[in-house]
Amino acid sequence: MLWDYADELILKNPGNTIKMAVNRVTLESPPHFKRFYVYFEALKRGPFKGELLAVVGKNGNNQMYPVAWVIVKGECIDSWVWFLSLLTASLGMEHGFGYTIISDQQKDLEIAINDILPRVEYRNYARHVLSN
Repeated sequence: MLWDYADELILKNPGNTIKMAVNRVTLESPPHFKRFYVYFEALKRGPFKGELLAVVGKNGNNQMYPVAWVIVKGECIDSWVWFLSLLTASLGMEHGFGYTIISDQQKDLEIAINDILPRVEYRNYARHVLSN
């Protein structure tokens, strides 16, 4: 299905670069996912002045990986509420108990978290706390 997704991204957005790497044990065996790269040409040209909101996780080996992302018109309470609502439903977070969100002191995000995930632990990056 990722091949179909890549084809659709290229078809609908000329100039995009989509690369996927797979491994095969033998030529006859099914492909096994290795990596996926997406470059949006429209964002480079800048006709859409939006913001990329992203959620990353950390695995048992202390490595970070993308969980979800969205492009919105701007960082505002409405955008954060929409994104967090979708994320909460996708992850089955049930009010955020047992999760921690770390951000860069984005005030609108803090308001959205209080609305959508009242039981989540919310912290700021130490670098931002120190600089302010």
